[in-house]
Amino acid sequence: MRITHRSMAAAVASMALLGVTSNAFAQDTEAAPAKFYVEARGGINVPTFDIADAADAGPSFGAGIGYQLNRKLWLLADADFGFHSGADLPGGGEGPDVNVNHYVAKLGYEVFGHAGSPWSVIVNAGGGALTFDVDGAGSSNTYPAINVGAKITYRMTPTLSIVLSPQGDIAFTKEDVLGTDNAWVWPFTAGFRLGF
Repeated sequence: MRITHRSMAAAVASMALLGVTSNAFAQDTEAAPAKFYVEARGGINVPTFDIADAADAGPSFGAGIGYQLNRKLWLLADADFGFHSGADLPGGGEGPDVNVNHYVAKLGYEVFGHAGSPWSVIVNAGGGALTFDVDGAGSSNTYPAINVGAKITYRMTPTLSIVLSPQGDIAFTKEDVLGTDNAWVWPFTAGFRLGF
């Protein structure tokens, strides 16, 4: 079989184009994560210690935003809304339902993650407020709170990720209102993150 200069040039050009295309695809799939995100989550909020005597674990939904300040540091804000049935009372029956709303701003530090990996783990800590709305109480009460937690993400595309958000929030409550001076409620949620 005779190879001409034209067929040789066409073969070289085809291989070069294939190399450029595959390299562009690899760069696209390994693109650096977005610097800003919004997320939507759902899960369960779990009261622990004294507040667990008044409220059971219940479903929740939440939303969050984040901005990357530098390679490792993130500024984060989350809102989580939990719906709790009243706990069983010692003498029988059930206590009133309680809705607990969490509003927290925090700093996050990325302990694992780089542009070439779809995985990221950020640990976070911050402060904010928790609002307790007890069914039948006639009014809600808001207390200062602190937070610790983590954000674990798996990037499916350059802009869309799955997120797991285990958080622990501690509100400094009034004992004469809620029966404890520190209410520990843990939002455990998962959902989707959209980066920009």
